[in-house]
Amino acid sequence: MPPPPRKHNLFGFQLKYYKYSFPAFLAVFAAGKFLDDKEKERTSRFRDKSAMFGGHVKPGDPPSWPHTFF
Repeated sequence: MPPPPRKHNLFGFQLKYYKYSFPAFLAVFAAGKFLDDKEKERTSRFRDKSAMFGGHVKPGDPPSWPHTFF
């Protein structure tokens, strides 16, 4: 009697489902980057208003700590 056919699995997942992993990864990465950029923007605005780190920034001027990464 021949052995039963092998299922094509990788780490417990069938290979037909791996086509969904790359778009899911991109969606999670984009959402994380968006949230991180919003947090950088929020903290930059706070730094300009704080008594300890605040400089002489007039309303409407760009933040003193611009985004330099990505």
